[in-house]
Amino acid sequence: MVFGRKRTWEARGMECASCGLDLTAYRGCREVTLRCPACGKDYDLKEFSDQMDEDFEEEMGFVPMDRI
Repeated sequence: MVFGRKRTWEARGMECASCGLDLTAYRGCREVTLRCPACGKDYDLKEFSDQMDEDFEEEMGFVPMDRI
């Protein structure tokens, strides 16, 4: 089923340690992951928990997962 939610979005302010570019958040069925669009490095959400704003929380709010 598709409910009209985006599957990816730019994680503004969450930058790749290698490239300095804003990361992209990918919403899967069971988790949200952060990945650099340039180098492909994956990051754990816990590394950026202090940088998550209300817009980010809203996007990932419908994904069933353990909260950070």
